[in-house]
Amino acid sequence: HTHTHSRDMGVLSMLHASMLLSAVLLTQVRTAECIDNGVGWLPVRGWSTWNTFGCDINETLVQSTAAFLASSDLREAGYNYVLIDDCWTLPERDSQGRLQADPAKFPSGFSALTAYVHSLSLRIGIYTSVSAVTCGGYVGSLHHEAIDAQTFADWGFDFVKHDTCGTDCGIHDGCIQNATRRMRNGLNATRRPIVYYLDSGNPSSPQRVFNPHNRHVQDKECLVKVATSPSELVWVWADDDVHMFKSWFDIKDTWHSTLTNVHNQIRVAPYQTCGRFNMPDMLTVGQGGQAWGQYRAQMFWFAVLGAPLILGADIRTFSSQALALVTAPEVLAINHDSDCVQASLSHNWDASEVWIKPLHNGDFAAVVVNKGPLPLNSTVFFSHEDAWGSFYPASFPKMHVRDAFARRDLGEFTRTFTAEVPPLDARIFTMSPLHT
Repeated sequence: HTHTHSRDMGVLSMLHASMLLSAVLLTQVRTAECIDNGVGWLPVRGWSTWNTFGCDINETLVQSTAAFLASSDLREAGYNYVLIDDCWTLPERDSQGRLQADPAKFPSGFSALTAYVHSLSLRIGIYTSVSAVTCGGYVGSLHHEAIDAQTFADWGFDFVKHDTCGTDCGIHDGCIQNATRRMRNGLNATRRPIVYYLDSGNPSSPQRVFNPHNRHVQDKECLVKVATSPSELVWVWADDDVHMFKSWFDIKDTWHSTLTNVHNQIRVAPYQTCGRFNMPDMLTVGQGGQAWGQYRAQMFWFAVLGAPLILGADIRTFSSQALALVTAPEVLAINHDSDCVQASLSHNWDASEVWIKPLHNGDFAAVVVNKGPLPLNSTVFFSHEDAWGSFYPASFPKMHVRDAFARRDLGEFTRTFTAEVPPLDARIFTMSPLHT
């Protein structure tokens, strides 16, 4: 038995050593194959041209918006990225294969524009596509990822959005995955700290109805790009390839679109970590299509999701109400909590939703939403004894509750807390467990 035991221990030691070596090698491979440039550890904040202006963009728009951003409370609240979206290229690359900015739209060129934005202590981003053609019909980056990454760096950009429109690059044959990794490698090679955003919702996204054989699906783009297996879901395969990714379609300035994009985040909560954020798309706060209660709900949802906060309205015409909402300090602190945990939908009863986000200091953030047309009282349950508890499997006898938007302490509560929420509106709280 002693001999057998020694032999078994030797085998176990060899196995342990092999496992350690494999772990070291795997770490080395993952380090070499991740987006690793020192930025994007917390969700970024800024403004994008797309929601309001679409393809109607130019140098003056970007400069004037950057100047407003730099002089407003937005910059102090951390909104420091100015993002140029689609429709900026000439129809052809230059003789060296590089993308060219349209001089009719950007007569000073991108090097001068990025220098101006940087002079305002802001950062600036640019757009491209995994396909040969962008969503707007302009030149994309397919098979030009390395040279485009270097071009963006040479111009001085700090952020790259990589969109997924088109039918020439799909998910089932690995084209989108490989294009993403080529862009990742290209950005790493520039040695410039560039945030990398894969807009994987156009439409390399999950099916609304699981239909693995694409029965009766006619749309060509959906056939080649919508995931039909778990390995094709962006939050599975992208791993450490990107700083942020979008997994559903472009948001519209409607309540239904907000609900759809937010609810699509439910399934991906375990995949979010610091430096790798799920993106429900841009904020539509201030665009004018929704009531203020609905905008509050959107902002509070994005905060507890730990999502990047990219404004889509024309911020130069922002109302004081819009500015106060998107710069609310305690709400923004929840968004930038250092644990980077995405909130979970804890309860969904009738018109009421309760979302819970653990915070790094042991507190929790809670968003209570009223999706109905009438006022309601919505309850958060502290203990397992009540409806399995909103914090299950954690359980608390008492909690101290603070209104994070109003910045007002509400006091200590035993077992439950009930919030009054107006129709189509939301409230956001921090809750501190009390064990005595």
